[in-house]
Amino acid sequence: MNDQIKELQRLTGIGAVTAQRLITAGLETFAAIAAAGEERLAGIPGVKPKDIPAILEQAAALSCQAKTADSPPTDTPVADSPAADSPPPSDDLKLLAQQLRTAIQEIALAARERFPEELAGKIGHKLTRNMVAGLDALYAIEELTERRPKRSRKALCSVQKKVEGLAEGELPQIRKGLKRVRKTLQRVIS
Repeated sequence: MNDQIKELQRLTGIGAVTAQRLITAGLETFAAIAAAGEERLAGIPGVKPKDIPAILEQAAALSCQAKTADSPPTDTPVADSPAADSPPPSDDLKLLAQQLRTAIQEIALAARERFPEELAGKIGHKLTRNMVAGLDALYAIEELTERRPKRSRKALCSVQKKVEGLAEGELPQIRKGLKRVRKTLQRVIS
C-alpha cells in the first residue's frame, strides 16, 4: 500500500492523503487516473480543480512510461506482486485509446469554436477527414491491443505526445497535427 501511495505521489499536486483517497476510490494506477476524467477526479476530496488537467496529463504520460517494451510479460502474476493488483496491459491501452479519442474530439471542438469561418472551406474538410480517420484508427487499435500490445503502446504514446497542446495551436498546425496522428495510427493497423 505504501508503495502505491509513493508511486501516486509522483503526480504534482498529489500528497500522501490524496493518494490514499485515490486508491480508496479505485484509482490505483496512472492509467486508471488518466481514464477517470475531470469529473471523477473533482469528486475526490483533496484534488484541487485547477490541478486536475495537469494531473490527468501527467498520469497519462506516466502510464505510457510504466509499460515499456523491455518489461517482462506478466502472464501469471504472483499474488504479492504489484502486477496482480493492476489491470492487464491491454486494459491500460484501451483506457489510453479512449482518452486519446476524447482529446481528439476536444481539439476538433476547440478548432470549431476558434476558427468557424476558416473551417467552412477546404481546410475544414481536411481537418474533419483527419479527425474521423484518426478516431477510426483508435477504435481499430483498441481491438489490436491484445494481439500487438507493444506496437499499440508505442503508437498510442507517440500520439499522446502529438496531441498535447494541439488545441491551442493555429488552424494549419491543428490540421497537420491531426494528419500526423492519423498516419501514426494507420501504420499500426495496416
